Amino acid sequence: MICIPIVGPTQEKSIQDIAAAEPLADLLELRLDLMGEHDLNTLLEASTKPFIVTNRTKLEGGQFRGSENKRVDILRKAMDAGAEYVDIEASTSKELLKPFLESGRKCKIILSYHNFTDTPEELAHLYELMCEMPADVIKIVTYARDITDNLALFNLLSRAKRDGKKLIALCMGERGEISRILSPLLGGFLTFGSLETGKESAPGQITAVTLKDIYRVDERREAFKIYGVIGNPVSKSMGYFIHNRAFKEAGLSDIYVPFLADNVERFFKAFSPYFEGLSVTMPFKEDIMPILDKTDGTAKKIGAVNTVVRDGEDWKGYNTDCTGSVKVLEQYTELSGKNVLIIGAGGTAKAIGHGVREKGAKVTVTYYRNKERGLQLAEELGGEAVSIQDAGEILADVIINCSPVGMNPNVEETPFPSRHFREGMVVFDSVYNPPETRFIREAESAGCIAISGIELFLNQAVGQFELWTNREAPADAMRDVLVKKIKGK
Repeated sequence: MICIPIVGPTQEKSIQDIAAAEPLADLLELRLDLMGEHDLNTLLEASTKPFIVTNRTKLEGGQFRGSENKRVDILRKAMDAGAEYVDIEASTSKELLKPFLESGRKCKIILSYHNFTDTPEELAHLYELMCEMPADVIKIVTYARDITDNLALFNLLSRAKRDGKKLIALCMGERGEISRILSPLLGGFLTFGSLETGKESAPGQITAVTLKDIYRVDERREAFKIYGVIGNPVSKSMGYFIHNRAFKEAGLSDIYVPFLADNVERFFKAFSPYFEGLSVTMPFKEDIMPILDKTDGTAKKIGAVNTVVRDGEDWKGYNTDCTGSVKVLEQYTELSGKNVLIIGAGGTAKAIGHGVREKGAKVTVTYYRNKERGLQLAEELGGEAVSIQDAGEILADVIINCSPVGMNPNVEETPFPSRHFREGMVVFDSVYNPPETRFIREAESAGCIAISGIELFLNQAVGQFELWTNREAPADAMRDVLVKKIKGK
């Protein structure tokens, strides 16, 4: 279930937000400590959805500044007013807490614990102590300093399932984001999603519309597999849009999530029982290779892996940046014997360079400031290296931009002078945001066959999906969601 917090700051605004949240939410949380003057009965009558009433002190992450007796009295009035749930902290004094836990009440009690600094080791003992109290739902929320902290909460969810207990178990912070997505799928009673960006009630909260429409956390799933992207950062990745759309289009219950990791080896060791495959982004494309049991020959040549697949008891690495780019190019031209000019000498250039060379192309690498890197890659690909200033003198059949030049927000920059384009030349950009760069626009105007970076991003994702699932990827649906996301639709 998805619970949307209503955070005020006025009663009028809260009622507007309740109306906006109702189509998305299974429950609504009234954060009374974040509201000014209000009438509780009016708020509770504003929706047919169940309400959780919460009134937190600053120590518990809230803003209530009155006495403890006054704070608890407000919660007691919420019970009398007909709130379906009241959330009260386990840190509340026994004298004030006891009446909430007595039998004979209609309102259900959520007994909560929050730690805003870390995830303590003694969570199992805390869970046991809270289970001894007659609450209807137990809530344990901690702060994730490392992505592996989420596993402590996942273990509690597994235990609560066996114990027949209703448990909300989440991690706060950016490294706790996956718990907000996965906990309801692992047996958690609910997860919290903000009404919109800027209306979060806790750090790391995801919008409810993302939880519902992208991750589908409110859908019942008997079984599912977990995939995701590991990197640092991962916040800019668009993989979760296209892969979750692909799973939905293919009728699969699987899910794709962001794994923000600081250490790839520690992450892999801790999380490998949970996931079935990974996308790998910077800075781990090379670091992950020694951890894997097997590496595809192409990925081994490149020295980088962007896709990990469970292969029986083993883990195998692939590079679909390479295979995806070749697949795109071969839709427009035969690569064997062609002169290919690659702009840039980084990881993308290396992956694509190996791919086109394997198809029989002759490669020339251009470099900007790092001449040594350009010469090294050219030698590796059996080609030549030239400075970007001299690139226009190369009689290329295919030009591939593997640099970030032209990427949003620097959309008016281009890595290659338009005067050197020739009609019929194939021009391919690895930059996909914006979908049509200045590089691509000028190539089209010159009569070139211009290929947007969207096709590279899409085809590497298609390759990942097919390696993971052994099914044909729904490429059109994946392209559609990618383009819409980039254009902000």
